[in-house]
Amino acid sequence: MKYGWRLVLIPLWASCVAGAVVIAALAVGLVSWIAFAVAGVIGLIVGVPAGIWNAKYMRREDPHWRNGRPVGTH
Repeated sequence: MKYGWRLVLIPLWASCVAGAVVIAALAVGLVSWIAFAVAGVIGLIVGVPAGIWNAKYMRREDPHWRNGRPVGTH
């Protein structure tokens, strides 16, 4: 499962960041398609690196993974 966590975490991070930006834009009164487009771009710019970092961090800190392979499985 080389890309498993990345496939979960990147869209999760991007969606959460974009959603927060949309909520902030709507709270300030920006109600146009531009607010949603900007939120999507910010979600991608912030979410993709954060998702990749989070996946690497999880694998690095997991005691059941060493050198990209699970430990103790039969």
